[in-house]
Amino acid sequence: MKLQDALPCTVAVGRRTYKVDLDFRNVLRMMDVLGQDDIMPAAREYNALRCVMKHPPKRTSEALLALRVLLFPEQPKTDGKKLTDFVQDADLIRAAFMQEYGINLYRDKLHWFEFTSLLSGLPEGSRYTEVLGIRARPMPKPTKYNADERQWLQQAKAMHAIRISEKEREQSYQTSLHRTAESLLALAKRGEQQSA
Repeated sequence: MKLQDALPCTVAVGRRTYKVDLDFRNVLRMMDVLGQDDIMPAAREYNALRCVMKHPPKRTSEALLALRVLLFPEQPKTDGKKLTDFVQDADLIRAAFMQEYGINLYRDKLHWFEFTSLLSGLPEGSRYTEVLGIRARPMPKPTKYNADERQWLQQAKAMHAIRISEKEREQSYQTSLHRTAESLLALAKRGEQQSA
């Protein structure tokens, strides 16, 4: 988004434009609803759209896609590490916004783009940024001099680790199995090519 652009308050679905309320709370609620597997897909999509629209279109899948493109235009590549969780870190985020910006996230209204910009721009010094630093910090290789540092970091990482849900654990397990299977197939193909 360019610096001179206004904050978006509509989304185009087909040939029509719909008003959306992209307060950060509404977007987080929408993401929560989309994560609920116990709701039928059509109802889940409609309920998710109701978090940000008064009158969702009938083409809910198309509207959700348009919202995803609008709200999450760039998907940065990561090594798979999740550094923050909006539920687990809620109090830390609220405190950091109050400490740094004087913004009370219980009361103040913030557009999703404002919220994410301010969140990513939090300087060092808040407890939230300290916790992110601990989660992101790589474990140093053991030497005869760093046993205490490694022990402290290991305990700090355990204390501040993001608790993953059973669903996320299952997805991680499935991904791991898939990668292992791909690796074994690649090794088998290389072995066949070398013996031929």
